[in-house]
Amino acid sequence: MKIKGPIATLGAVAVLGTGLWLVNVSKQSEPAPQPAAATVTSVPAAVPAAEPAPTPAPAPSTPAAVPFGGREDFVADIPTKSGNLALEIRVTGDEARAYACDNAGIETWFSGSAANGLLKLDSADKLSHLDGRHQGNTVVGNLRIGEKSWDFTAVPGETSAF
Repeated sequence: MKIKGPIATLGAVAVLGTGLWLVNVSKQSEPAPQPAAATVTSVPAAVPAAEPAPTPAPAPSTPAAVPFGGREDFVADIPTKSGNLALEIRVTGDEARAYACDNAGIETWFSGSAANGLLKLDSADKLSHLDGRHQGNTVVGNLRIGEKSWDFTAVPGETSAF
């Protein structure tokens, strides 16, 4: 006699659940049918002479690079598959140096130009490159080491590599 109570409760829950499911299914809308014209191709009778298309508005360009000050340091942590790649950049006048290291196999030194707010740095073996643009108080650019490439944004900060 002790089993009838739980069995009755399970039956009531099953009936209630089935009822809720049926109400939910009946309230769902069916997907709109695709128009038959989408599959039929037609040949246009005559195409009138087209007016010249208006010239599109120029796309927003990247802001102009801001020249660097006398000496500025920038740092960035670039996420990689194996962790973070630390990037440190020091700009002195029109020259710059950078150091990239992930403590897991990547360690590269860069040097090159920082003229007019544009960084063009290469490694000694010319297999790795750092290109950047001074925007506001940050450096936005791309770091390529061998076959790998990362976009970065470096912010002002203390560098310990120089």
